[in-house]
Amino acid sequence: MRPQWENTRYSTINADMKAAAPNGPRHVQFAEPDTLCDGTLRTATLPGSFGRKTGRDDRTRSYYRSNWDENEDIDPTVRLTCFQIAEPDMKEIDKSPEKKPHPQPSSCRRRLRTMCVVILWVILLGLTGFTAWLYFKVDRLKMEKTRLQRKVVGDARQLSDLQDRTDKLTQEKNVLEKRLNGGLKDFADLKNVTWLLKSRLENVAGDLGEKSDTLQVVRERINSLTTCDRGDDCLIRDCADVRTRNKLNGVYPTWPKNVSSALYVYCDQTTQGGGWTVIQRRVDGSVNFFRNWTDYRDGFGDLNDEFWLGNENLYIITSQKTYRLRIELEDWDGVRKYAEYSFMSVDSEMENYRLKLGAYTGNAGDSMSATNTTHGWDIFKRNLNNMTFSTKDRDNDNSLDSCARLYKGGWWYNSCYNANLNGKYYNTGGQAYDSDLQDGIEWFTWKGWYYSLKSVSMKLRPVDFLP
Repeated sequence: MRPQWENTRYSTINADMKAAAPNGPRHVQFAEPDTLCDGTLRTATLPGSFGRKTGRDDRTRSYYRSNWDENEDIDPTVRLTCFQIAEPDMKEIDKSPEKKPHPQPSSCRRRLRTMCVVILWVILLGLTGFTAWLYFKVDRLKMEKTRLQRKVVGDARQLSDLQDRTDKLTQEKNVLEKRLNGGLKDFADLKNVTWLLKSRLENVAGDLGEKSDTLQVVRERINSLTTCDRGDDCLIRDCADVRTRNKLNGVYPTWPKNVSSALYVYCDQTTQGGGWTVIQRRVDGSVNFFRNWTDYRDGFGDLNDEFWLGNENLYIITSQKTYRLRIELEDWDGVRKYAEYSFMSVDSEMENYRLKLGAYTGNAGDSMSATNTTHGWDIFKRNLNNMTFSTKDRDNDNSLDSCARLYKGGWWYNSCYNANLNGKYYNTGGQAYDSDLQDGIEWFTWKGWYYSLKSVSMKLRPVDFLP
């Protein structure tokens, strides 16, 4: 490719050139031919004909230039770098109508450029502000999102709590409904029971009216007995004598021999023809039988409930006649058995109220006078016949230990017993009681060890009694 400065259509020599013009010759300086032009085509006004014969003072020429201020008219005194004039075809120039050049002032372009720059800065600032506003808005939206998320979580927890409370209230409601239904049923049952009780009370009231008259008769007879003047006509020694005048169970005064005041006893007038003087009874454990010597000597308890008549009274009663002993036993299933001995006597306090028994009869087995030993061990003798009485504060048994202390009662212990009718009362319903020793109310020949009986009673009646 041929360089532009070598083009014959352009004058690119480094020399003074004369331009024929009315104003005289002008000199234009050109750069060295070794520097190529940048190839940018410009348009400027040339003074004079600038090397071409013409009658015009100036013409507009297109040129290629470098290192020349934009929009400046060509000044022949200015050194140019690679000044190249692109001359059009002379024929076309001669034929073309004369046109005036339209110079573009530099100040107008500067203002346009400044205006553009200002507009760009305004747009940039607007974009910057809008970006900042968007950032702020996004940040606010994030905060609002976080707040809403926390609120949603809190509301979810509250909803869960409300659901739990609702479930709990529903359960309580169901329970209350069941209780209400049960209460209504109980109320209906209670109403029926009340009606039945009312009917029974009416029947009982009628029976009480009848028995009231009977009790009045009994009171009159008792009064007649208590006012006995101890003459030969008043020989009420025991319940056998009471039966000759009254056949009702209850408490009566008696006058044993050698006793100046009345001795009140409970009389059983129904068992085996009556006439029995009750000397001991256990029914519910309401009375403590683990007592000292004085209590057992004088007696304790309630004649209508649990009691011990007293060893001294036993001595007084058994010393006036020959009496037989009957012992009645009941287990927790309601089964009743008995043991009878052909006679019973108790010595005085000087003899420590020694017990003497006769022959055994009955269906409970002989746990009082039998000569058999427990489990074949002779060291444990259980025969209570001819034994003296022992309490927790007076040990008269044949054991190395105090049987009364070990087995929680006052009794005619040997070493130690097969019968312990004054032992501790255990309300176990027939189950084996929890104790290190067999200290309950026991009759070994019927129930064995660790079975505490529900009720027992001991009673005396003259051997010559006839129903």
